[in-house]
Amino acid sequence: MNLNADTFWQYSLEIYGRDGVSEQALLLQDEFQVNVNMLLLLCWCLDNGMIVTLNQWQVLHAAIADTDTQLASHRGKRRDAKAASPFNQKAYEALKQEELAIEMQQQEALTTMFNRLTVESVPVKGVNGSVAGFVNLFKLRQQPAAVKRITAVIQSLQAGQ
Repeated sequence: MNLNADTFWQYSLEIYGRDGVSEQALLLQDEFQVNVNMLLLLCWCLDNGMIVTLNQWQVLHAAIADTDTQLASHRGKRRDAKAASPFNQKAYEALKQEELAIEMQQQEALTTMFNRLTVESVPVKGVNGSVAGFVNLFKLRQQPAAVKRITAVIQSLQAGQ
């Protein structure tokens, strides 16, 4: 199954906007260095019966290394701008828009690499081997708080169907 960058962006906005998902995703990002776009790709895989192995997750992760560094740096600038006194709403909004543009670039890199991989599919939506590979990629097996947050995001997929 081919993954279109625009379709994935729209899917991501829908999932990220669900009750509690953004909070869980940002906590995973800040506390466990989980890439939110990769978390959203995991959701897409679960919704579409695609199984991504640990090795494939590693390839995907490597494909976004540059944009990941850019995002981390930009996110820091945006957070600093939010905490600045006096607060400049216009500058902050510009930084948010720039960050979204980098997020879109990262999703495009993810979808391009995903489409180059040979990804197995299963005829059933829901939890599959992609979750284990994802958890192992980010070294979360011994992190019950992280696993709980991922589980909450996955449950939001089931609630939204």
